Amino acid sequence: MADNFLEMALNQLGSAGLEALGSAIGLPGDKQKEAVKTGGSALLAGMLNKGTSKTGMASIFKHVTESEDFDFSSIADVFRDPARVTSLEEKGAGVLDALFGGKSNNAVNILASALNLDGKTGGSLMKLLGPVVMSMLGKVVKGKNLDISGLASFLFGQKEHIKGQIPDGLLKELGVSDFSNLGSSLETHGHSEPLEARPQKVRKAEKGRTGFAKWFWPILIALAALWALNMCAKRDAIEDEQPGTVILEEEQVMTGDDRMEGQASTDGFASSFRDYLQSDARDPNREFPLTIEFAQDSAKPTSESVPDVNELSAILQENTGMTVAIEGHTSSEGDEMRNQALSQQRAEVVRQMLIDKGIDGNRITATGMGSAKPIADNATEEGKQRNRRITVRVVTFE
Repeated sequence: MADNFLEMALNQLGSAGLEALGSAIGLPGDKQKEAVKTGGSALLAGMLNKGTSKTGMASIFKHVTESEDFDFSSIADVFRDPARVTSLEEKGAGVLDALFGGKSNNAVNILASALNLDGKTGGSLMKLLGPVVMSMLGKVVKGKNLDISGLASFLFGQKEHIKGQIPDGLLKELGVSDFSNLGSSLETHGHSEPLEARPQKVRKAEKGRTGFAKWFWPILIALAALWALNMCAKRDAIEDEQPGTVILEEEQVMTGDDRMEGQASTDGFASSFRDYLQSDARDPNREFPLTIEFAQDSAKPTSESVPDVNELSAILQENTGMTVAIEGHTSSEGDEMRNQALSQQRAEVVRQMLIDKGIDGNRITATGMGSAKPIADNATEEGKQRNRRITVRVVTFE
């Protein structure tokens, strides 16, 4: 049975936190615990509903991982400070909009009615609980070392605990016909914990590579290097003849939300990935970037040949008990929802490439992370380029 997040929240707040919360919004003592359970259930229901879309789950993960890290041992002091309460309510309004969109006011009114509160008190309750719940989830993610799929699985496990706690009418307002349907598509969208590898027949064509295939990429890389040297020599000659002339390379879109310099593919991915699989001390969170180019603002690869994806396919065929997660990432530049949607589409394209090569789709999940997991500073162009990427991570390996 999954951890009961509502009980965790009550324990984190403690009696002092509950009393301070009640005093801050005028909530009677006999309603404080019920209010936190009902309000927390409403927020979790909103997350389960929003998380049924992959961009929605990525948005939740971003809010959780970027939430304020409260010291819950002194949370009562936060609720006793009018300035902090006002600040939290402003942040909480953003949380409600993120979860319920244009229906946030209706959700608040439904909650207030269920608890026999006036609209103002109900609104303050939800706005204060929003950042607090996000902070608690942030601690869960950090403590359990969860990625986006792990968080989705944790949220899905809360259904058994919030059943009967959700205010009447909220699910209908969210467009959910029945409680059993709440968040039900999380599994089919690949956000739950990845499926165990199933016995299957896979094509063996690439597993036993011929002598020519063995030497194909080294020869191709050598030819590419010679071509690059030739181009550099030509450029130097032109620059010698025409001082001050600047020759610009054609920019190519890699794995991100904007343009970045083209990068040559190497055999580094395959060797690094194989070394990782042979190690007894594998870091379960290690990500391997895949070199793949996309047209700008598109999920269409610019080349039919993607060596890193081909190598990944061969490795998956050799290790039939392995499952992987493909994740698309962007920088923080531009519209976040567009970035998340684009990163999702690109991750799914890579997943489909692997399926087309004979890999069972149950062994691969695809998730668009948007800018939720940066590996470099988005304040610099170099950092943005590093953050724009497609990665593969091992989920299970037998």
